[in-house]
Amino acid sequence: MSLAASLKRTVERLRPHREALLESWVQAMGALADAPPQGWRGFCTERLDGFIGRLEHGDLEGLLAEEAAAAEGSVREAVSFDPFALAIRAFDGCCLPFLLESCPDKDSLGDALLALDELGNRRLEAVIQAHEEEAQRRVAEAEDQAAQARDRARDLAHANAELEKAQARAQRRADQIATLANVARRIAGVLDPETLLAEAAQAIQGGGGARYVAVVVLDHEGVLVGRWSARTGVDRRGKGRMQGPAGGMIGRALRKRAPQVAGDVERDPNYHADVPGTRSEMVVPLLEEGEAIGALDYQSDQREAFDLDDVAAAEAVADFVVIALRNARLVQDLRRSSQRN
Repeated sequence: MSLAASLKRTVERLRPHREALLESWVQAMGALADAPPQGWRGFCTERLDGFIGRLEHGDLEGLLAEEAAAAEGSVREAVSFDPFALAIRAFDGCCLPFLLESCPDKDSLGDALLALDELGNRRLEAVIQAHEEEAQRRVAEAEDQAAQARDRARDLAHANAELEKAQARAQRRADQIATLANVARRIAGVLDPETLLAEAAQAIQGGGGARYVAVVVLDHEGVLVGRWSARTGVDRRGKGRMQGPAGGMIGRALRKRAPQVAGDVERDPNYHADVPGTRSEMVVPLLEEGEAIGALDYQSDQREAFDLDDVAAAEAVADFVVIALRNARLVQDLRRSSQRN
């Protein structure tokens, strides 16, 4: 069955639940984006109606073109990561309970979930491409400004320095976007929670922003368990398992439910020296409906390695991890229930 046909059938199953699905999506966006749910109602209503209207007529390409245009427009108006990418993955998670109710068998459910996942990836690619194009546009603007400055000798050195900074910022943003895309692609289809943690740690660390990355979650006893990934030469080499109480900067991030950054770990009273050679650390909590369920831990051998853009990028990654982990746990619970029956 083609993707368009699978999506059409999926929409037919979701349409009777349109009001409940909309409410679930609005609440999810309010929680994930730390904003009043009502502020998302207009956005979610417009997207959901466009989603249903296009796909029930088999107009998959029309939907992708429409959302790509909307994403490009939003990027031009905002500096930070566009919430549109977060909304895509949040929507997939909101659909799952209604598909569980309306799909007559496992094959139908699997077909619907795979169709939504493939569509989500294609929609996400459009958002990421819009961000990349905006970054390239800003680099081009910086280059034009530098070219004009060459005509003014007294401003030449300053213009060149600013151009280098702009290019470095643009490259760093492009790297952050690439890491976000890589994490989303690698964990989107992973349905085993522990495997998901390992894949996320490897994808994040592989982006090159940190020498060591851990993805940890709290178990039912309040103990941190998770996976890490590190550069060759770091004591905790490659991927591995970690387990223990929530202490150090991770514990502080969980208590405060907010990112924590130490530009110089030697001056941070909560720093726990578990990775030799670390000079700076950033911890971003994994928040689900306002509650801290785990954290992303980044460590670098350079002081002052993490800035506000890094925090924003890590928060976007954390949102994807939370959604993917929730979906994996739902599917795992469904499988266990099926086995008992």
